[in-house]
Amino acid sequence: MRTTFVSVLVVGVTVALSAGCIMETGAGAAGDDEVVTRQGAVIGVDEFVYFRSDATGWGVDPSTRLVSFPGGSGLFSRIYNVTEPWMVSDVDTAVVTVTNQLDGWGTAQTFYRATVGRLQVPPGGSPIAFTSGGTDPHFKIDYSVLGVHRVITFFTNPVQQAIFIQSQAEVCAGVCPGGLVCSLLPPAGIPTCAPPPGTP
Repeated sequence: MRTTFVSVLVVGVTVALSAGCIMETGAGAAGDDEVVTRQGAVIGVDEFVYFRSDATGWGVDPSTRLVSFPGGSGLFSRIYNVTEPWMVSDVDTAVVTVTNQLDGWGTAQTFYRATVGRLQVPPGGSPIAFTSGGTDPHFKIDYSVLGVHRVITFFTNPVQQAIFIQSQAEVCAGVCPGGLVCSLLPPAGIPTCAPPPGTP
């Protein structure tokens, strides 16, 4: 069952990616950043999604808040940097948190954990489930490389939610035509193709 779900998850991310990939032309780039930055990760009315971990930090603030991801409602993402070698040699600890306040704990919180318990990146996909009182909501992430990663959560179905984490190299594989370099546009992690640095 998990294998099937992860396969469907990968296909869903690929479809969302193709809808969200952009080519950087230089014109309007600042305006595009502003539009993406102002979008909030609202699931319902006043519900915001955060990916809290050793890599991102443990607050409910702009550094952990996910933003709307192009390609469908209920998709939320952000990029973050895995910088500590121990996160590759051992594991990172994480939790998906939903609060009813922008950049704050508010009066209600829901915590989600990856049902696989230990999320391998790659492939990086797992259903997530909310945890009831007294249950540890944290899960482990086993990264294969340091550097930029993107997390996407799926709240498209009230019965089954999911999480998907990829390194920048995985997200960018095969995205840009020859001669262009792929990077992930913050904060959502949309793949962007541009000439290599220093190219006129």
